[in-house]
Amino acid sequence: MNNKPKYYLKEDGEFVIENYHLSRPFSSFFPGIAGLWGVPLWVFYVNRGQAIAGFGIKDKDHPIVEFQPANKAYQLTSLTGFRTFIKITSQGRPVFYEPFHSIPGSGGFSIESKMLISSYELKLQEINHTLGLEIEIDYFTIPNDNFGALARKVTVKNTARKKRELEVLDGLPQIIPYGTNNFFLKELSRTIEAWMEAENLKDKIPYFRLRVDPSDRPEVTHIREGNFYLAFDGKGLLKPIVDPEAIFASVSDFTYPENFFKKGFFVYPKRQLTASKTPCSFVCARGG
Repeated sequence: MNNKPKYYLKEDGEFVIENYHLSRPFSSFFPGIAGLWGVPLWVFYVNRGQAIAGFGIKDKDHPIVEFQPANKAYQLTSLTGFRTFIKITSQGRPVFYEPFHSIPGSGGFSIESKMLISSYELKLQEINHTLGLEIEIDYFTIPNDNFGALARKVTVKNTARKKRELEVLDGLPQIIPYGTNNFFLKELSRTIEAWMEAENLKDKIPYFRLRVDPSDRPEVTHIREGNFYLAFDGKGLLKPIVDPEAIFASVSDFTYPENFFKKGFFVYPKRQLTASKTPCSFVCARGG
């Protein structure tokens, strides 16, 4: 396949970059349209990994995914941004694949990728000719509601001529609890973890916040606000995973989801550590 980047503008105004991860790095501001009554988001994206480099509300002191300068975003988005891991059972053996990975020819697969940019959404498309899979990621914001949210639609299509079992793990290796400002993330990122917690797992909509305001002040101020995450398929809400170790095990740099890429189906953790560490936000779905 031709791995050179290609740029063109479609008739509907959509700008397309083929093999975007091989093109010159760039960063831009996502059009976080909120409507007249909505809450706008600050979302930044780059042409690496799954694009979203950082987002939140109001300013850099209210992140959901940590804001990074462009040079660091080019390096980190493929690891700490949105990730998708796919396990396919073919001819009795598992095959592992991470789409939109920045390394060309990863795993010896024949791959085509595209980034499609419009005035209201951002799409990523990847075709894996070797495995017979098409993956599409569609980002857009939620307008005219009383909260700000980044929506993300993930579509995995089997283009092979036979039915196969697929298992997909999707989400964020790190999500920032509400109340964690930029100073704590940059200067005291380990210390601030002592205040972090994830709640509401039983309702399948985890709620991430600091227990109290960590500022040096004489009174204790409890934090009620929080950041949230939810995921669903055609059958309803999916069970969340908020403990990174349940997925990555000892691989603390997030390069490889050790527990997911083991043989057999991924087992949802019986217990998760939900406090005093930076949480993740993943879900697992199966199809075939």
